[in-house]
Amino acid sequence: MPRFLAAFVAAFLVLNFATPALAATTGLVRGTVTLDGKPAPGVTVTLEGEGSKFTARSAANGTFVFSQVPFGTYRATASVKGIAPLELMVTVTSGGVATLDMPLSTLKQIAQTTVTAHAGLASYPPSVHQIDRGQIQTSPVQNSLDRTIETLPGVVPFSYNEPVINGFHGVAYNIDGAPLPLATTSNFAEIVDPRIIDSLEVYTGAIPAEFGGERMGGVVNIITNRPTDVPPGFYATTTGGFGNQGQATGQLDSAARFGSSEAFLDVNSQSGNRGLDSPTFDPIHDNASQSDEFFRFITQMTPRSTLAFDYSNQLAQFQIPINTDPNNPYDPIFTPPGTDDVQREYDRFSNLNFTLQSRDGNGVFQLIPWWRSTRINYDGDLYNDVLGLTPNFGSGASGALHNVGLLSNTYASYVGLRASDFRATENHAWKIGIDVARENVVANQAFACYYQEGCGAQSGAHEQPYYLFASPTQAQAGSGIGIYGEDNWRLSKYVEFDYGLRYDHSTGYTSGWMFSPRLNLKVWDGGKNTFHMFYGRFYAAPFLEDVRQDCVLLQGCTGTPVYDLKPEQDSYYETGWQYAFNPTFTGSINLFRRTAVNILDTTQLLNTPLFAVFNNAIGIDNGAELRLQDRLRNDDLWWFTLTYSGSYAACVSGATFLFPPNTNAPGVSCAAQLSPEDHDETVVSSAAYTWHFGSGRRWFATLQGNYGSGFPVAFESANASLTGRLPAHTTFDLAAGRTLVAGRSGEDTGLAVQLIMQNLLNHQYPIKVANGFNTTQIGNGRTFLLQFSAPFQTH
Repeated sequence: MPRFLAAFVAAFLVLNFATPALAATTGLVRGTVTLDGKPAPGVTVTLEGEGSKFTARSAANGTFVFSQVPFGTYRATASVKGIAPLELMVTVTSGGVATLDMPLSTLKQIAQTTVTAHAGLASYPPSVHQIDRGQIQTSPVQNSLDRTIETLPGVVPFSYNEPVINGFHGVAYNIDGAPLPLATTSNFAEIVDPRIIDSLEVYTGAIPAEFGGERMGGVVNIITNRPTDVPPGFYATTTGGFGNQGQATGQLDSAARFGSSEAFLDVNSQSGNRGLDSPTFDPIHDNASQSDEFFRFITQMTPRSTLAFDYSNQLAQFQIPINTDPNNPYDPIFTPPGTDDVQREYDRFSNLNFTLQSRDGNGVFQLIPWWRSTRINYDGDLYNDVLGLTPNFGSGASGALHNVGLLSNTYASYVGLRASDFRATENHAWKIGIDVARENVVANQAFACYYQEGCGAQSGAHEQPYYLFASPTQAQAGSGIGIYGEDNWRLSKYVEFDYGLRYDHSTGYTSGWMFSPRLNLKVWDGGKNTFHMFYGRFYAAPFLEDVRQDCVLLQGCTGTPVYDLKPEQDSYYETGWQYAFNPTFTGSINLFRRTAVNILDTTQLLNTPLFAVFNNAIGIDNGAELRLQDRLRNDDLWWFTLTYSGSYAACVSGATFLFPPNTNAPGVSCAAQLSPEDHDETVVSSAAYTWHFGSGRRWFATLQGNYGSGFPVAFESANASLTGRLPAHTTFDLAAGRTLVAGRSGEDTGLAVQLIMQNLLNHQYPIKVANGFNTTQIGNGRTFLLQFSAPFQTH
């Protein structure tokens, strides 16, 4: 292995200094302009969309290239004096190459529009989705990144708004080209506030080789602010809002351009008295607040190089909701009134992005050092915590146990480097890259145990009604390296083959490595049909979290358990068909299957609020997804998604000390023990329609519907008497108001207003129920939020 790594790194460095590479959130658009069948030099070609505009002139042979185009949908226009311009629509994906043929004619004709965005090899697979700023701003779920992602096919909305993609936990986030690693298993706050997002690109399948190394049901690429959006001057928008459930929001969104540099600053806060999914229909002790500050700076260093800097700071605070009714039919866990457990989450990240374009425009080199830190403080109300009661869910057990109080402080820091190199030739688009990361985790826990039950050796501070015990400090470092090479090979006008190979290696409490091939074949019939087939392997290292000493302290374990967590290894298969009904209306069907070994999942540590990571030996997820979408000529938009799937797992194979000895049936194969995962939901569907109207079509109304068939009542080590599924649920959301085209485009359009209503019919339903593996969580009822925005600018 060392010789292979040395050779690969050496080749990577040589190529980096020989040719540049493609940025992680941009693609390359190139093509040829002809006039009456001959190459046309000097023709102006513009690429406009997503709030950006790029201009180039065709060379002597009629060719042109745009080397750094952020993902999205654009209108390409070729124009020359005295000849009708030609317009083509093109969709750009990150890391992709779109090739355009632009034939002009001296024959008299009106301007024509030909669609290439959603048909042919320029289209993207059904499992790759893009959501632009306009969609986000008119969506009823615009204030939640997770809920925005959950509108896509293949995504199941789970508890605490966690998106579960293709049956597996974990989403890999990339912001402005830099990785944003998942922090701990205990975070409640969303990883990025959606108010800073310009557009999203989401891979729910067909994931290329440049992504991997962590729990990854899907990949989310985020662009916060696009370069070239801002004319000279200073522009800002202030937003304030209020609603039921104590909701209050405030935001300052500002941008400035000076010379060849741009700066963006977003500051926002929100609060309410319903923060987390509660164990009761009327939340008790559920206040939450969050504040975010995000700064981005971009400067054009030379005509071919840019430097960008991101910095984010976030504080989120959550009261832990409680159930004070011992006869609650949904939640058997009783907590005394007035119990005041609180979790505080502190998160920061920054990155520096250097990008260098090649002289011929067919390549870009990118280098990104990055850093992230997160701190989770859980401050339990120990006196009241230990007076609470939890049923004894053990097999054949009866009675109740007193809850365990928790004081916890977990700090994780990450530092890493991402580099990539891309070069496009006539029929190939080569890319190689490397990701290196180092992580350090320090954690301290103290537990309060009811004095009549005790825990551990019952030594330590005794303050009625509990004993207090401190667990030894956990400190561990880990590292990860991912190296990949991939190619987009255009075999003909009708066939394209994407292939790549990735190598991942991780260290920590345990180490592991794996080679992961990624293969994707795309075939176009020359008309409205495009087909694709994908196969890929994925590797995920365990989190650096260890609860073995905690388990010993709480008398859940005898002796010191052996650390037996293992990296997860997945195989993923996908085939799909996409059909272009007309220039803007597309439909797709996608079939997928994912098989996994040593699935990484989480469970509660005994009856404490602490989460612990474990392995299931095997897992399977099969499914089919459907998506229909049409953006009408008047900019109205509608879409419909449907996912039918089944997610199953069996046989605990890692962190076995967390489970009773009879968890796995001896002598019975794991395949015969497969049972639905706690996040398994057979049918999930969403649909929405956005209607624009009024002066300048600035007014809008969006109605969205959501359906889920219900989650399993029990899973894994839960009481076997709990069977069946929770009820199906249907909800409707609404957003209506007037959009604001703020000063970034040089316009001041006055006041904007939005009314956002979620769960219009006030249909509350149980998401999960307490079963020894999960806690009870009830979906939120009807909410409304009224927001006002106003711009101001200086030149």
